[in-house]
Amino acid sequence: MNHSPVPDIPGIPVADCDWLKERIAGLLRLRNYKFPGAQPVSFGSGELKELEKEDYFVAEKSDGVRCLAFLTRARSTGEPEVYLFDRKSNFHVVTNMYFPIPQDKEYRKCHDDTIIDGEFVLDKRDDGSFELKFLLFDCLVVAKMPLIDRDLVKRLGYLKKDIIAPHQKMLLDRPDRKRTQPFAVEFKEQQFTYKLDAVFNIIMPNLRHGSDGLIFTSVRAPYNLGTSRKMIKWKPANENSVDFKVRLQYEPSRTIPGAIDATKKPTIDLLVWQGGTDYSYFTQLGITDEEWYSTFGKNARRFDGRIIECNYDPELQQKYNLASPWRFMRFRDDKPDGNHQSVVNNVMKSIADGVTKEELIDHLDVIRTAWKARNERKY
Repeated sequence: MNHSPVPDIPGIPVADCDWLKERIAGLLRLRNYKFPGAQPVSFGSGELKELEKEDYFVAEKSDGVRCLAFLTRARSTGEPEVYLFDRKSNFHVVTNMYFPIPQDKEYRKCHDDTIIDGEFVLDKRDDGSFELKFLLFDCLVVAKMPLIDRDLVKRLGYLKKDIIAPHQKMLLDRPDRKRTQPFAVEFKEQQFTYKLDAVFNIIMPNLRHGSDGLIFTSVRAPYNLGTSRKMIKWKPANENSVDFKVRLQYEPSRTIPGAIDATKKPTIDLLVWQGGTDYSYFTQLGITDEEWYSTFGKNARRFDGRIIECNYDPELQQKYNLASPWRFMRFRDDKPDGNHQSVVNNVMKSIADGVTKEELIDHLDVIRTAWKARNERKY
């Protein structure tokens, strides 16, 4: 698996977003706003049975930033506005971004009261530069019509036909808009699970952005606002990751009473979120002296309290005699808190009950046979 830089969410930050939250909550029939994006559970051996008994789509799990988009029009001017919002409920407004409705051949009328789901990635071009892309994989609301109670096939139908296809047709007919749009928009390719080997062998090797696993999504289940048992993430053992909060513990200074010795590498505690403002100690970060000084350098103390993503790699722990198998991957400033204790418990269960790439592929014949049997019963 390869990794790539995590992009920033484009657009201008919105200071007063209460009205946005109220409208989004209303469209989704929520009493109070919460980030509506469906969150996957971790893959374990039991999920192999789940893939047998029910149809799932599978897609590569991108290195990027999860983001929903609220497509609307300014009430004063009627001009299109795209509001991007993340798990931190930070809102950014983007202009010069057009999502025309399919009925308008002149591309003057854009979507209003529409919510789509996706992630931003940075695709590396041949010249080494990066292109910002918004990969879309679900649709929650189209023109005030909620879709969350419908199955994934129907939701993707609306996403492709009503949103992506008109946008792509507009760019062909209006290249001036393509030149000025702040990011590209694409559908994130998904396959039936029995074609998983194609994802591993064809799609992932040709990606221009990083990827650290797979996402399985139930074909027939509705969209779940929050943690979804019908959305499953798989990672190889050394790609299982947790977002922790950092706490630096320095040794006391030997020369200045009450001061710390910032010249030496501190103990780097990894804390797990318990809810609210509460955190508990989990383990230490496994990092060499060389990695510490090259990653954090002289500004180490400003990283105290930040959220970092760490992967589990016991082989490197043994090789370098590290304090723990949890290794620094990247900062996650897009997240307000680390992973909750319940998420960490699921990740640890997934590590203990992990399924390898080879085991997944070996199980494809069973999954394919079960899929055929279900479809034969339909006719």
